[in-house]
Amino acid sequence: MPYISATIVLVNYNTSEHVRTCLAALEAQTQRQAIVVVDNASTDGQIGLLHREFPQVRFIPLRRNVGFARAVNIVAHHKATNTEVLVTLNPDTVPRPDFVEALLDPLSNPSVSAVAGTLVFASDPDVIASAGVDVYRTGLALDARLGQPLATSTLPAEVFGPSGGAAAYRLDAFRQVGGFCDAFFLYLEDVDLAWRLRLCGHHSIWTPDAVATHAYSAAAGEGSTLKRRLLARNRVWTIARCLPDVIWRRDRAAILAFDAKAVAWAAAHRDMALLRGRAEGIARLPPRLCERRAIQRAACVSPAELMRWIQPALADRELLALRDLTRRYAVQERALP
Repeated sequence: MPYISATIVLVNYNTSEHVRTCLAALEAQTQRQAIVVVDNASTDGQIGLLHREFPQVRFIPLRRNVGFARAVNIVAHHKATNTEVLVTLNPDTVPRPDFVEALLDPLSNPSVSAVAGTLVFASDPDVIASAGVDVYRTGLALDARLGQPLATSTLPAEVFGPSGGAAAYRLDAFRQVGGFCDAFFLYLEDVDLAWRLRLCGHHSIWTPDAVATHAYSAAAGEGSTLKRRLLARNRVWTIARCLPDVIWRRDRAAILAFDAKAVAWAAAHRDMALLRGRAEGIARLPPRLCERRAIQRAACVSPAELMRWIQPALADRELLALRDLTRRYAVQERALP
């Protein structure tokens, strides 16, 4: 395979112990690449120590927490970033020694613009936590192949888009579609980007060979108030920005029914984070709708092509099973030493 240059980005916010472990794993890769750590104004006092431990890594300290999306964009649009590929990796991952080499390999095909790596659960590394993202007619986006055995997944396959937790993007494609949306801050920015890449005719591949263990939701916490609020808000924004009119008209009944059910559940269980997230998403729709016009004007793919990637709605029992699965692994991984 021809050499492909890459910049690997980690975003740190008080996760320095995880970052330390991840950086050590990146130093032991079969293929070394440039590494940048963006520190979102962490308060754990560790960033200086990390800099001394890993002098070859470029550290960008920020004065305030700008979120994952903006932090990655700072690197992607920096004049010093002149590699062919941008790799995003969660700080609470530990990539296997050949992870980077395997992640970049599909990009030797010029028709591939993005690659999804394979995240496995730290407490059960034989089980897939993410193999990219899938999208559904309810407007839902979920980790692809979640809960499937790693051993049964042997061949690369096209996927709707990568999860930002383990992804490689051609830098020119990333920049062409505008990178991550800063306003998202955290969560679903990768789904929003996957939509825009698809709209502009870019293809994404999942590779089972690029494997990293993931301490599931270690950074923000599974079920945390922040996570629930931002997922609810950013769902509204992703749908508003990215769904073409034809797909919205076809799927709006399923989308609105899903949201009505979610709001009813949140009200009954006094889950204010979900309610506030949706309310914030709706209240701040005007700028997202302005962005929508530019996104849809740039689209060059037919709705029919996009529709083949949108999967049928999951039954309630399937959603509950996936929720229980992720909660179980989150509990197990909090108990890891």
